[in-house]
Amino acid sequence: MQTTKPRRERLSLPSSRRTSDAPSQPGSDTLDTRTLFKGRRELKIQHNSETYRLTITKLGKLILTK
Repeated sequence: MQTTKPRRERLSLPSSRRTSDAPSQPGSDTLDTRTLFKGRRELKIQHNSETYRLTITKLGKLILTK
């Protein structure tokens, strides 16, 4: 009997283009949450046709949920 390995989906990452909605420091791949969230407590992120929520908790932690 032959076993097959489960096929892994390939991740499709966005191109390295920067948008005005998510500014970063010049020469850095780091985004500041104050700039990213713009005073909100939650963001919706679209990735590979799935929607995720990035939330700032009351204690200031980040939670990513599907």
